[in-house]
Amino acid sequence: LIGVLPDVRSVTAEVDLRPGETCLLYTDGVTEARGGPLGDVMFGDARLRDALAECAGMPAEAVVERIHMLVAEWIGDNRHDDIAVMAITAPRTTHLTAVDGHTAGRYTA
Repeated sequence: LIGVLPDVRSVTAEVDLRPGETCLLYTDGVTEARGGPLGDVMFGDARLRDALAECAGMPAEAVVERIHMLVAEWIGDNRHDDIAVMAITAPRTTHLTAVDGHTAGRYTA
């Protein structure tokens, strides 16, 4: 909701993903989703971490689908806040040793 509040503080972080690693971005609607047997327990960080551990090696699309499915099951018919999930997976390709992702590559004809 950038632009809604007059003063917003943000931090920029740089993360290098190794081949096959996934970065997951999500709204608080995921961790604060209330459900469970009585509908009053939050999905929470620990449950999200456990779910992500089961997603190791999955493509980004499958990770997003799995998290959405688990949160929807947790919520059931309860009302909820926004739920948004985005995953970015670094390609599993191998690069030449001369190209490390930070230095310019060489072009040969």
